[in-house]
Amino acid sequence: MTFVPLVTPLSSRPVSDDDRYRTEATPSQWPVVETNSPPRDTPRPARVRPSRWDRPPDPHDWRWAIGQLGRALITTGLMMFAFVGYQLWGTGIQEARSQDQLGKDFTAAIKDVGATTTSTIAVIDPNVPAPPTTVAGPADQPFPHTIAEGEVVAAIKIPAINLTKYVVAGVGIHDLRKGVGHFPNTPFPGQLGNAAIAGHRTTYGQPFYDLNKLKPGDDVGITTILGGTYVYVVTGSEEVGKNDYYVITDSDPNRATLTLITCTPVGTSSRRLVIHATLDLLRSSPVGKAALFYGQTPPDSSSPDGLSGEPAITTTTLAAAVSTLPTDSAAPVATTVPSETPAFAAPTDAFNQGWFADSNAYLPVILWGLVLLGVAIASYRLAKRQRKLWLAFVVGAVPFLVVSYFFFENVNRLLPAAI
Repeated sequence: MTFVPLVTPLSSRPVSDDDRYRTEATPSQWPVVETNSPPRDTPRPARVRPSRWDRPPDPHDWRWAIGQLGRALITTGLMMFAFVGYQLWGTGIQEARSQDQLGKDFTAAIKDVGATTTSTIAVIDPNVPAPPTTVAGPADQPFPHTIAEGEVVAAIKIPAINLTKYVVAGVGIHDLRKGVGHFPNTPFPGQLGNAAIAGHRTTYGQPFYDLNKLKPGDDVGITTILGGTYVYVVTGSEEVGKNDYYVITDSDPNRATLTLITCTPVGTSSRRLVIHATLDLLRSSPVGKAALFYGQTPPDSSSPDGLSGEPAITTTTLAAAVSTLPTDSAAPVATTVPSETPAFAAPTDAFNQGWFADSNAYLPVILWGLVLLGVAIASYRLAKRQRKLWLAFVVGAVPFLVVSYFFFENVNRLLPAAI
């Protein structure tokens, strides 16, 4: 049997005219095939991206979920940066407003006792011997009226760190938001014993931010609402633990000293920076007897021991008689506090409170948070209706900033006071 190949070998195939033409012709002589494609030099029409308002909604798949999570994290990060700005500068606005009002109250109090608010703090001459620091037979210093927490009681001036602030009664959370505060369970400035004053270091005006720059020999001037002007000379500084309350209570009842307290390191509340100073008798008004709680009835209860965050108040065992409120200018000063005199508020631990300590802040935080969310949604809806995204920022910027301020103010109440 003979097999016949189905495909004819190329060598035996007849050559067609087309094959001969392709073989013999040059590329320039090849036939041109016309097509409908445009020339290469013709520009393509530009792609028109649809407006954000005309785009179809994204499918709710895993990509959409990741995108929403990313937007939420970015928004949270921006709000946290804004909150840090509020902590550093927004709280300073509150403190400045409080200081303005305290200045008016202090001027009025000084006028009531017939004193002047201006005083000059002399410079220490190292060649002059140090004055005596003990006082024999100090006089009583009755307070003209009942002192409440948060009221102005003195003005402090420290030229070395360019500090001038008004001092309020108490070192509670709301007290130190106004400036620096005096421990009511320590003697009044200008009286025998150790007067203690505390202040913030990073927030609410940062009154004691540069306290670490004080060195021995620097002056601390204090003018009280009783009309006295006193100059304390810095003798040293130390760092102690947050519960080392001895720096306030350990004092000589026959000497007039001053202790300034703040947190250290900056931005933390792990330890306390303490500045010690002694009264310069030659440049100060007459020293008075120690009067705890501004001559009012001491509270029955006390807060936990310790300086706390910046710092706490506790009932002290300083051996000093409590002065009395005057009943009449011509009448002799009483030796005991009248029973009808209202007791000073119980000491409160200002800065030892932890997270979410202020339970009254929950509702304001929720309400202001909803208002803030409403402002953002309303601004976006307005921009979507007008099909102009920039309109949301122009219209919603001011309301958003105002509401954010009050929102941060209440969120701050849930944080530890030392932050």
